[in-house]
Amino acid sequence: MNNPIEKILAMGYSVRHIVCSGTRAGYEMYAADEFGDEDTIRCAGRYMHLEPISDLRHVIDEVDGILFGSGLEYADPGFITDMTKILGNAPAKMRQVSNKAWLAYRLEELDVPYPRTCIVTDMSDLKLRYPVVVKPFYGGGGINNVLCRDDNDLARFVESGSEFICQEYIDGTHASVSTLSTGKEVISAGVNEQLIGMASLHSPGPFTYCGNITPLISPASGRMCEIAEFLTLEFGLKGTNGFDFVISRDGEPFLIEVNPRFQGSLDTIERSTGLNLVDAVVKAVRNGLLPDRIVTQRYAARLILYAERDTIVNTIMDTIVATNFGDGIADVPGKGKIIKSGQPLVSCIGTGTTRSDAIAAAMRKLTRLKAELREIRRNDETHPHASY
Repeated sequence: MNNPIEKILAMGYSVRHIVCSGTRAGYEMYAADEFGDEDTIRCAGRYMHLEPISDLRHVIDEVDGILFGSGLEYADPGFITDMTKILGNAPAKMRQVSNKAWLAYRLEELDVPYPRTCIVTDMSDLKLRYPVVVKPFYGGGGINNVLCRDDNDLARFVESGSEFICQEYIDGTHASVSTLSTGKEVISAGVNEQLIGMASLHSPGPFTYCGNITPLISPASGRMCEIAEFLTLEFGLKGTNGFDFVISRDGEPFLIEVNPRFQGSLDTIERSTGLNLVDAVVKAVRNGLLPDRIVTQRYAARLILYAERDTIVNTIMDTIVATNFGDGIADVPGKGKIIKSGQPLVSCIGTGTTRSDAIAAAMRKLTRLKAELREIRRNDETHPHASY
């Protein structure tokens, strides 16, 4: 019989969504990430900075389980001595599946539709027509993905000597599927529309993840779930795993990448279905149990606002609290924090009975916040940084 899970450490680049989900499910949550947002700290029984990661060894000894967020796909697992505490995929498995070059090779073997891909170390290695998308072997969120339209664009990456792949550019709808797995059985927890590179949210790049809407209603949804569930078992994945797709203009879903850890879609999946993903992962991994069925109850949208410039978080904290902290405003930076240009500033989440209602609910929060930010900036023009 498995030992009961009471204390869980969530680790990753940003773990607010994981920590708050676990707290709602009744677990004592510890958090280690890069941001230390106000809502992360409020939800966590204990908060630590992620770096240096080796300092977390003593905390790991105290907890019953470990959950991984983004940013640890290729971390050195030496700081974890008891791998049985991991509620999901082991670090070696995460490194393997997150490697985009490895994934392209396996998808070709398995005859799964994906963008044509090649590894380019010399300009003569490119076997694709422009435009192509250049991606590092590792990395999520689309921040380091670049569209190259000609040899001049591509030559910059070849000359850098870094490891990257080139992928055929497919124009279409960005989507994802989140799965839950015991390692032997799997179920799709949500089909999501991804919001990518949105200028209205000050996205720092054309492929940057800016949030999502759950559910995505599409003729391709069933096929995407089939692919995601097949690959979850084929790759031996456990816990929650994310599968990113682009649905082409003619309706064909192409798998783009796999995220073998918690995904940013947690917020909208939980609000859309009523499922608690942290509790579901614990039961799947430790007890071999999956929900009988997951039913969509409403639409949910998450919009991630990025900082336009280096920003000192100041009076915006008062504004966020005034707009119902915790009710659709998330990832709130602490007072005095400096948010660099292009980093995520805050998330706005809305729900509704239709897709447009959910977006409108999130947009109302976002519009009010952006108006407050403009007013604060006008009143603080003497500071070398924008002050929010």
